[in-house]
Amino acid sequence: MNRTLLVTALVVLSAATTLAQTPKVDVFGGYSFVHSDPNGLEPGNAHGWEASLAYNWNSWLGLKADFDGHYCCDQSMYNFLFGPQINLGHGKLTPYLEGLVGASHGNSAGTFSDTVLGFAVGGGADWKLTHRLSWRVAQADLLGTRYNDVTQKNFRFSTGLVFHFGKR
Repeated sequence: MNRTLLVTALVVLSAATTLAQTPKVDVFGGYSFVHSDPNGLEPGNAHGWEASLAYNWNSWLGLKADFDGHYCCDQSMYNFLFGPQINLGHGKLTPYLEGLVGASHGNSAGTFSDTVLGFAVGGGADWKLTHRLSWRVAQADLLGTRYNDVTQKNFRFSTGLVFHFGKR
C-alpha cells in the first residue's frame, strides 16, 4: 500500500512539473536601489541598474548570475554574484528565493578602490504579462560587503522586466 501511494505521488508530482511550463532561461534587466548601512558611518542611498541571467535546471531550481551597478556622491559599487534561485510557483505570480555570492567592487572618486567578497540573500516575485515577458514586481535582498574591514549589511531593491526563453 505504501509503495502504491509513493508511486502515485511521484507520478502526480512529475506530471505537475511538466505542466508548469518553466522557461529554460530568464533574462532580467531593470532599476535597482541600495540603502547602505556602513556600521556607524553615515548611511546612504544609491541608485543604479541590475541585470541577471537564470538558467532553470528544472521547474523549481535555477542557477543565477546577477550583476549590478549603483552610484551616489562620486562613489560607485558593482556586484558580480552567482548562486541558486529557488522558484516557489508557476502561476500568474511567481515568487522565488535566492542565495548569491561573488565579488563586489567599490570606487570613490580616486581615493578608494577595492574588490571584496559580496553576497546577496533574499527573493522576489515576477508577475507574468505574456508567456515570454514578466514584470519583476519586487526583488529585495540583504546585500553584504566588507570594505576597509567594515562589514556592510545593505538593503537592495530592484524592479524591471524579465524575458523568458525556451521551455523546460
